[in-house]
Amino acid sequence: MSFRLPYTGSDNSFREYLFALLILLGAYIAGNIPVLLAYSHFQQDGGDLFQVLEKGVGTTTTFALLLFPWIAVFLAFFPVAKFILNWPVRFFVTVRPKIDTRRLLFGFLLWFLLCLLTFFLTKNELILDNFRADKFFPLLIVASVVLLIQCAAEELVFRSFLLKWIGRQMPVGIVQTVITGIIFGYLHASNPEVEAVGKIALLYYIGTGIFLGLVTIIDDGLELPIGFHYANNLFAALIVTSNWQVFRTDAIFIDTNPPAFTLTDFAFAFGGQLLFFLICWKVFGWKSIKSKLF
Repeated sequence: MSFRLPYTGSDNSFREYLFALLILLGAYIAGNIPVLLAYSHFQQDGGDLFQVLEKGVGTTTTFALLLFPWIAVFLAFFPVAKFILNWPVRFFVTVRPKIDTRRLLFGFLLWFLLCLLTFFLTKNELILDNFRADKFFPLLIVASVVLLIQCAAEELVFRSFLLKWIGRQMPVGIVQTVITGIIFGYLHASNPEVEAVGKIALLYYIGTGIFLGLVTIIDDGLELPIGFHYANNLFAALIVTSNWQVFRTDAIFIDTNPPAFTLTDFAFAFGGQLLFFLICWKVFGWKSIKSKLF
């Protein structure tokens, strides 16, 4: 059984896929209610959402509230799998007999270490110490839990549900991963990074979405992409933050460099992804790559 194709035990109609998508979208919208209620409670004369919530409930609670919609999406996958699509929940994650947590941990540790290496190679005098134990350790606990759920939810949407839905009509791996990668990239268009550095940031999001789609299809599961995504977001939350990125937290360092996404940044980002791919290829002995993609 191929992970990129729909579950063979249930012949789902277009209407069922659409209904499932509407349920997930509804969960995301409902997940924004706590944020809106908190903002309504604390704002008086308007103002930036993040600044109002940060002043009212603190940075770490604001961080959790802003990610709560993805927690709602994650929880919605269980009734969607059971009552709408009639798929085993496991099949949303892998075609293996059980979810391979060792793969997830490997993907997490490998990308987190590569992020650390890149950070210390490019660190300059405008990246300042920001460590405060009383703020960092609550962030560590909250971010470790919330980001794992958020990353899993995003991967379930883009590299599982949408990938399989597209595979129903276009069962060509490279086409599936390009389409889902573009959707993934453009749904990040509202992130602060895109406003700060321009649409060039979209190339990073689209490229990363395509990369994760390739890993998903070749490895027949989401374990490595979830580990990668979790490491990437946890690094951004815990190690280095800035005032123009999507995660504004009480991280260990704060980056005061002007907003930019340079060729060097691209080289490190996509060079790191290539290295991640090659290491996984070697470790997991990937075979039949051409047949899976074409």
